[in-house]
Order: sequence, then structure tokens, then C-alpha cells
Amino acid sequence: MIIRDILQKDFESILALNEISVKVLSPMDREKLVRLIKVSAIAVVLEDQKQVAGVLLAFSSDIAYESINYQWFNDSYNSFLYIDRIVVSENYRGKGVASRLFTYALEWAKNHSLASIFAEIDVMPANDASLLFHQKQGFKQLQLLKHNEHKMVLLQQLKVG
Repeated sequence: MIIRDILQKDFESILALNEISVKVLSPMDREKLVRLIKVSAIAVVLEDQKQVAGVLLAFSSDIAYESINYQWFNDSYNSFLYIDRIVVSENYRGKGVASRLFTYALEWAKNHSLASIFAEIDVMPANDASLLFHQKQGFKQLQLLKHNEHKMVLLQQLKVG
């Protein structure tokens, strides 16, 4: 397994992974994916046997990104890494892919002297696996953010270093 930058040949796999988990992610089409890669601090896949096993998109502060969650962090904090999404193929769940991608993001944040990593986890609809994963990594709750009557997220912080 290797972690490498996203290539154009990965786009269809990434979009398919995102669609499978869209109830706990924001929707993404090819145009949005390309735009997010351009403004990202980290845009990588974990590849295994020429297959995309997982993807990580993360952003630093002060970029143009319309996410309500990202905007909350950007308005409240300086100098951070925001993990927008770690998505793992169903065939690779439970095999350490998310942990490897998260460790990659953590090392990136340390190497860039960032104080915090931020993420959000859906609590409505619930994403219990993600919540447990973030708790294991040491994330702490900051605030609940209600998007609408059907969607609420838990904003979380991990202090780096």
C-alpha cells in the first residue's frame, strides 16, 4: 500500500467512493473534485494493487471553500489543517486505511507547525464509526453545528504536538 497524490485516473474511483458514503459526506461531482484538489493542502489516495483503497482531502486556513463546517473553523481559528474527508472503500474497511491516511495528515500538520487539526462528524444522520475513529485519535468536541432539520455535525479538534 502506498500513499500518493491524486491523479486524474483516480477521479472516477474517488467519485464512486464519495457517492457510496454521500449520506455522511457532502455530494461531489468531477468539477467540485477538481476544484477541491486545486485548493487542498493534502489531496492523496492510498493505493493497493492499483486500486484506490481510500482518499484524503484536507485544507489549511484561509482558502475559498464553501463548506459551512470549514467556514466555522476558518472564522474561529488561525493556522490549522481541516480534514474534509477520509473515505475508505468498503473492501478495505477495518484494514487500517483510515488510520494510515490520518497519520499522514497528522505528520503533515506537524511538519507545517500547525497547532490543530479539525474535523466534523455527522451526528444526524449518525456516523458512529467515524465518531469512534476520531475519539481513538484523540479528537475533542468543540460544538454541535446544525445545518438543517435533517443534518447536524459535531465539530472536533485535535491539538497537534
